[in-house]
Amino acid sequence: MIVSPLASSAARPRAALASTALAALALGALACATEPPPEPAVPAPATAVASAPPPAAPSHLEPPPFPTATPPVTRERSDDLRTANRRAILDAAWRLVRDKHYDKRLGGVNWAAARARYEPIALAAPSEAAFYRALNQMIGELGQSHMMVTGPGADDDEGEAEAEELAPSSDDPTAAQQPPVKAAVGVGDPGLTVRVIENRPTITAVRPGSSAERQGLQPGFVVTQIGGREIRAATDSKRPLRPVEERFAVRRMAQRRLMGPAGTRVTLHYLDNDDRPGTVMLTRDEPKASAVTLGHLPALYPEVKVEQIHDVGVLSFNIFLLQPVMEDIRRAMAGFRARHTRALILDLRGNPGGQGAMAIPVAALFVDHPVTLGTLQFRDFTNTLVARPELGTTPFTGPLVILTDEGTASAAEMLAAGLQEAKRATVVGDTTLGAVLPSMVTALPGGAVMQFVVADFKTPKGVLLEGRGVQPDRRVVETRAALRTSHDPVLDAALAAIRTSKSR
Repeated sequence: MIVSPLASSAARPRAALASTALAALALGALACATEPPPEPAVPAPATAVASAPPPAAPSHLEPPPFPTATPPVTRERSDDLRTANRRAILDAAWRLVRDKHYDKRLGGVNWAAARARYEPIALAAPSEAAFYRALNQMIGELGQSHMMVTGPGADDDEGEAEAEELAPSSDDPTAAQQPPVKAAVGVGDPGLTVRVIENRPTITAVRPGSSAERQGLQPGFVVTQIGGREIRAATDSKRPLRPVEERFAVRRMAQRRLMGPAGTRVTLHYLDNDDRPGTVMLTRDEPKASAVTLGHLPALYPEVKVEQIHDVGVLSFNIFLLQPVMEDIRRAMAGFRARHTRALILDLRGNPGGQGAMAIPVAALFVDHPVTLGTLQFRDFTNTLVARPELGTTPFTGPLVILTDEGTASAAEMLAAGLQEAKRATVVGDTTLGAVLPSMVTALPGGAVMQFVVADFKTPKGVLLEGRGVQPDRRVVETRAALRTSHDPVLDAALAAIRTSKSR
C-alpha cells in the first residue's frame, strides 16, 4: 500500500498487463510514496569512506592552485569503494527501519544484533545480487511485507539462461525474410498469466491478440521452463512460506521471466492439455496502456477493463493509482448506470494494490452511508479510513461481488476486507496474499531504493490482515480441467452468487 498525504490525513486481472506487475512485484507488493534520500550518518572511523560528504565542486572562476592527478583505479581500490558503497546502503536501510518503523520495538527483534549477523555477509557477498539478498534477509528478520531494498545489480542472478534476440518472433510466418527489429520502448510481455494450479505452474489466461495466443498457448498448459530455466518459488525469506505466499512467489517469478524490453523474445517450454511437450518462442508485445511514472518506481501501465455479461457488469483494474485510474473507474460506473446494470463484479485478482488512499473513493462508489474500511496505526498516531458517498454521485447499491486470488494484495485487500465486513460485498475466489502494511519508498545511496513499513492495519472488526489475508466467502478451487474448457470457475461462481442474491 502507498502512503500518501491523502491517506495519512484522513481486461480482467487474469489477463492484466504483466508489465504493471513488474513494478509491483519487484518490490513485493506495491507502495509508491517517496521520500528524499536519508541524511548520511555521522562518519565513524570504520565507515569514513562510506559516509564522508562528497568533495566540493571546483570553482569555475579560479583555477586550482596546482594540478591534481586522479589515482589509478586498482583492484584493491575498486574493492574498497564497493565495500564502502555497500556499507552506506546497509547503514541507511538499517537506520530507516530503526527510525521510521511504526513499531518502535520492532516486534521484539534485536535490530542491532541482526545487523551484526548480516553485515559481514553482505559486505563480503560475491555479487551485487548476493549483497541485496543478504540485506533483504536481514530485513526479513522482521517477518513483514512491504520491506525490501533493491538497486543496480540486484537482479543479475535472475538473468535469462539464453540470450534474448531483438528480432521478429518465430510466430510471425514472414520472420525469416524480415531484418532484425529494434526493441520498442517500454516493458513488454507475451500476454499470458502463469499461476499455480494443482501444484504446477499453469497458464491461466491468454490475452487476445497476443504473441502467446498466436503461438497457440492455451489455459491449462503446464509451464516447465521460461528462458531455459525452471520456475520455482524464489524468495529471500528464511522463514517457511505460507501456501498462498508460495503460489505468489511462483507467479512473481514467472512474470519476471516473461517480461522484458518490448520487442525482445523469450522461449517457453510447456506441456499441452494432453501433457505433450512443446516449445515456443514468444515476443514481448509492446504495452497497450500508456506508461505512468511515480516516484522511484519503474514505469507503470495502468488499465481499467469493462465487460457486460447480460445485466451484470464486470469491472477490473490492475493497480491502485488515483491518477488516471480513478477517473476511468468513474466513467465505467457511469456506463453501468446508463445500461441499468443490476449487479457488479469487481475483479481484483492479480491486483497488487498501490496508493492506499484510492481504496476510499472506490468504496464510496458502492455505499449509501459512511462505511469504515479499517484503521492505520502509525508510529505516533492512528487514522481511520472511512468511505462516504460522494456528493452529486448516485452510488451503486445492487449486488456486489469481489473476486480475489493470491495476487490480490495491499490496498486491494483493504478494500475487499472493508466491504466484506460491512456486508456490502461477497468475496469469491481464493485467500489474498496478506501483505497490507502501509509503506513508503525512498532513495538510498548508490542508486538503491528501499520500501519500508510505516503503519499497521486492522479491519473494522480488529482483524490483522498482515500474514492472514482476506478469507473469501466462497472459496473456489481452480483446476486444469476447468481451464481446458476455457471456463473461468471463479467468475462462474460469482455469477451464481449474484443469481441467488436479492437486489437491494
